[in-house]
Amino acid sequence: MPFTLAAALLLGAALFGLALRTEERRRQAPALPGPRLPTPATTVLLPVRDERHNVVDCVETLLAQTAAPLVRVIDDGSTDGSGELLAGRAAGEPRLTLLEAGPLLPGWRGKIHALQVGSEGVATPWLLSTDADTRHAPDLLARAHVAAQDHGLDAVSLAGVQEVGGLGENLLVPLVFALLDALLGDWNVAAAGKGPAVANGQFILLRREAWEGCGGFETVRNVPLDDVAVAARLRAGGFRTGFFRTAGLRVRMYRGWGESFRGWRRNLGGLLGASPRTVATSLAVLVLPAVALGGAVLAGLAVEATLLWGAGAAASMLLRTGSGHRPAWGLLYPLDALALAAILARGTFDRWQGRLTSWKGREFRV
Repeated sequence: MPFTLAAALLLGAALFGLALRTEERRRQAPALPGPRLPTPATTVLLPVRDERHNVVDCVETLLAQTAAPLVRVIDDGSTDGSGELLAGRAAGEPRLTLLEAGPLLPGWRGKIHALQVGSEGVATPWLLSTDADTRHAPDLLARAHVAAQDHGLDAVSLAGVQEVGGLGENLLVPLVFALLDALLGDWNVAAAGKGPAVANGQFILLRREAWEGCGGFETVRNVPLDDVAVAARLRAGGFRTGFFRTAGLRVRMYRGWGESFRGWRRNLGGLLGASPRTVATSLAVLVLPAVALGGAVLAGLAVEATLLWGAGAAASMLLRTGSGHRPAWGLLYPLDALALAAILARGTFDRWQGRLTSWKGREFRV
């Protein structure tokens, strides 16, 4: 067997094997238990900054929860009238409160500052921090409370279904979450409150007494990514956090290629940029098979090129199927892998320079 063919077979098998391993881990993720009523009293904290196209739909799904939480919307300096859209709804709904975050305090991130303002004076034993780009199934909060009770958890965070539209989002978003799932590790351990601190800021249910005992939102006021920091803070305080997967939480984080590029450049830079080994390994997995494929095409090695493209496309399609996305987009391999590599590299470079890319008019210094 020619050396080039053997190398192509080995590289293709390794790539598809990584996809299989990631998919197997996903399938081991424990599902949320079924709901039980009554549920503990909960106050939802929803920070909003220029979310006109999201906020009303999100609030409606929160008010429709069977757990009947109180909902506090904290307007963090929106310029698009996000808060005004809810004024009429709040006038007729006693569970809905609108607040202004006020001027951003020095040394604080905008979202965390809004959460701090929203949490002041809350009397319920539980807090739920969520984002405006989320949509919640009616029994989602009740099920999260059951998970907390059954596993003895002080915080429950959820990974939901990421919705996408158009070329840019379909190309990038499923592969981003495949990368994050590959790095997560053992879902069973995470769901039982053990292992590394894992959380998703789109849904974090917190036992208020535990969180306040750890110092509250002030302790994570200036971290690049607050969700993992919240879980880590609780773990450091001796509390238990869990992470579950569910189809009851649906999210569309970014719209279009430009917004997706900027958003994930910031997120991946903040999450992975401080770990050169993780970044280097991830870039090798993303880039080396694509480079080998390009080399085979240029050298006229049709069999080797077909093997490499087939393995990469099959891996991409498998990962997309596992995350609930259309597998046919995987046929665009290696464009998806190279796009993710470019964003990861740029975000890491930003992190090394001490500044993540700005978002909604605000800079993120590390």
